[in-house]
Amino acid sequence: MSKIYLLSKIMMKNASSAWGNKKGSGWKSALILLAIGIGVLPLMLVGVMFMSGLYDGLALIGQEGALLGLGVALVSLAIFVLGIVYVLSVFYYSQDVEHMLPLPLAPWQILGAKFLVALFYEYLTSLLLFAPLLVTYGVKSGGGVLYYLFALLIYLVVPIFPLVLAALVVMLFMRFTSVGKSKDRFRLIGGLLAIGVAVGFQAVIQRQTSGRMDNIEQMQQMIVNGDNVLLNLVTQLFPASKLAALALIGSDSWSGLGYLTSFLLVAAVSVVVFFFAGNRLYFRGVMGISEAMAKRKKVDESAFQKLIRPRSALMAYGLKEWRILWRTPAYLMNCTLSSVLLPIIALIPILSRQDSGEMLASLSAQLQGDEAGGISLAIAFAAFLAMAGANSTSVTAITRDGQGFFLNKSLPIPYPKILIAKLMPGIILSVVSMLLLLAEGGWLLQLSPVFVIYGILIGIPGIIFINLVGIMVDLHLPKLSWSSEQEAVKQNLNPLFTLLASALFGGLAIAGAFAMGGSMTVAAVGLFALFAILDLILYRILVTKGPVWMEKIEA
Repeated sequence: MSKIYLLSKIMMKNASSAWGNKKGSGWKSALILLAIGIGVLPLMLVGVMFMSGLYDGLALIGQEGALLGLGVALVSLAIFVLGIVYVLSVFYYSQDVEHMLPLPLAPWQILGAKFLVALFYEYLTSLLLFAPLLVTYGVKSGGGVLYYLFALLIYLVVPIFPLVLAALVVMLFMRFTSVGKSKDRFRLIGGLLAIGVAVGFQAVIQRQTSGRMDNIEQMQQMIVNGDNVLLNLVTQLFPASKLAALALIGSDSWSGLGYLTSFLLVAAVSVVVFFFAGNRLYFRGVMGISEAMAKRKKVDESAFQKLIRPRSALMAYGLKEWRILWRTPAYLMNCTLSSVLLPIIALIPILSRQDSGEMLASLSAQLQGDEAGGISLAIAFAAFLAMAGANSTSVTAITRDGQGFFLNKSLPIPYPKILIAKLMPGIILSVVSMLLLLAEGGWLLQLSPVFVIYGILIGIPGIIFINLVGIMVDLHLPKLSWSSEQEAVKQNLNPLFTLLASALFGGLAIAGAFAMGGSMTVAAVGLFALFAILDLILYRILVTKGPVWMEKIEA
């Protein structure tokens, strides 16, 4: 067990370089923790308020325990879905498996260490989804010391069974197919399927609930009547979740101890099954995973001349960045396609409602009113900033280079041109998101041409501002020691800073529009002038201080 713990600790340390382990990096870690707390706290507070209201209604009819059953079941489902992604990343595409095989380690020790790493990520998921439910239920029900001890044990054990199930599904698939060697294509197709499933699930739930679940009371009635088909499905898939809920409900009795013991036994058996199956499936499926399949293509003379035609240094470097974004599946999914998918996904909650027509007509009348023009424009501006903040292209521009970043110091290109070239793809993709949002608004809300023109006028300087903030953040907090492209963009906390910046300045823009009145022209001129000035200031800082920051980046 000591080797498993040590190996998992080393793997976690190698995967967490974004936190900084060098002298003087403590303030960076503190800023990251603060950003995470600020970003997550409002969401958790909303969840606690919702669960508290749901508990009060269920308690009136003596069915408050149904809340625990629903929570454990849905958390198990979330852990299973995310577990498939974590198992693929940690077990197969972390590029450390073949380095471990020659070491004096037993196969079960490598499996155990990788399982602990994936389990650690699932604990972070449970911290956001499950911990608020456990605390809320404990406070509302007046739970004693035994309840919180049971809750702690269940919090630690709940992710095990769905993660084992996810690992078995992935190991079976990778063992008996050769798709793992086409890992780039596999990642892209898998990511698109995951997005499709998530969007479809959201649309179905929204469609089913929009017409008949407009308040907490109706949801309470659905739970009590057993109408929640999703809950029944999940509890059948994860029957141990029912044991966990019953253990918490009966934490002050011997029956609760019996349910808890049964739940722990199920988790222990699942771990044994994982090691038994993993020894027979995992290593045969992972061998040769670092190899890649590629097609050979003969390039004729004319095509070769097109490839080598001279370009300016700025254009050549910018095209290199652009092509890497499109050719690398992890970057394509998280940076490029997100610019198109996010505006489309934003339509799902609206179009999937049964009363979407009436709602859009009412919203259009309110936004087009004479007194709300400036406020509506500020809201659109905040949406543009949010889309730019959610796009991680600029805020990972340095990180995406990895150890290859240091080649930039030997290129015959001035540092300011390199930084500008790295900045351009993020700006272009954010502009695409803005234009899609405006097109959707023009179609659904019948926005006037003046509103669209003003939106573009103020949107571009706002987008440039967020992207400038993003690349400056990455210059100060680059994560160059990554083992996979997925880690560079998905296990990178830097995008939180652009999300916070977009939320802060978007909120200030809306507050300013309320304070200044409803004039659309005044709002447009004010926002354009303010962010144009901010852009000039940040641009000057980037081209003067940016080279100095680049020189200070070390391996």
